[in-house]
Amino acid sequence: LIDNVGGSQMRPGTSAPQLAPSKLRPGREGIMSICSKLGISCIPPRRKINVMIVGNHSAGKSSYINWYVGEHVQTTAVAIETQGFTFCTSGKKRETLKGQATMQLFRELQHDLKEFAPSIYSGLMTEVSTSKERNFNLVTFIDTPGLVDGSFEYPFPVEDVIVSIARHTDLIYIFFDPHGQALCERTLKVIERLNLEHAEKMRYFLSKADMVPQERDRQKVVVQITQNLSSRIRNKHAFELPSLYIPDKASAAASKIDNILETTCEEMEATINQNVQNNLDKLEADCRSIGAVIDRLVDEDGAKRKGNRKRAAYGYSL
Repeated sequence: LIDNVGGSQMRPGTSAPQLAPSKLRPGREGIMSICSKLGISCIPPRRKINVMIVGNHSAGKSSYINWYVGEHVQTTAVAIETQGFTFCTSGKKRETLKGQATMQLFRELQHDLKEFAPSIYSGLMTEVSTSKERNFNLVTFIDTPGLVDGSFEYPFPVEDVIVSIARHTDLIYIFFDPHGQALCERTLKVIERLNLEHAEKMRYFLSKADMVPQERDRQKVVVQITQNLSSRIRNKHAFELPSLYIPDKASAAASKIDNILETTCEEMEATINQNVQNNLDKLEADCRSIGAVIDRLVDEDGAKRKGNRKRAAYGYSL
């Protein structure tokens, strides 16, 4: 069904319909084509879910993506390696896309990111992998720039771009590393803004938990992070900050630490299943929107025909 139809999205300021209803061909063309003829801005449903990972630099975002994909698609280091947005998705062959090619691949982002052009182009990249690990063929990871305070400057308004991309995500993972970077002011500001519109999508993790093998020290870190979060955001439910680390890089002492790594995979699988239902719900809403536009066009056409008949009759009487 999703292969043959597309969704539509009504946006303020869309152009008026340029086609008479009689020229539409339902049954022979899909919803995307009909929306285009009616002047409705259309965005097709996504076959994959988008998972955005946010955190300060060296928080383990890229390492998590490499683990899930099963390939070294992202560079990992203590220094700031990710200074732009990298979309990691599956494809038929391994390749790297940059700038406007990424915008063309993810067309749903064009409307929200066009205000940041052209500076945003240098900060967009897509890594296409052929990996068949886990459910990667149904997931697109969005690796965000490592957030830092101080005089470091990004070539684009990084906070605004993160908030804009978040509108097109299904899950937002927030990574806090245990070495004091959870106090990064820029990270907390981004979380505060994201929480206003996307609280239900957000999940918080203490990444690299294996670097703090002592339970007492780890609890202190968790308390410090939750205190900083609670002063910024007001959630209706309690904060959860489970431990997460990559087993391959962990020390022997870390084996006793609870690791929620596999649970994140289960949550993504559940989100993938829900995405099918979301697309069907969106299809129904889009059909209603198209039907409303067509009904209005038919009414307008009928009114014009009635007016033409009156004018014709008046002319014949003269």
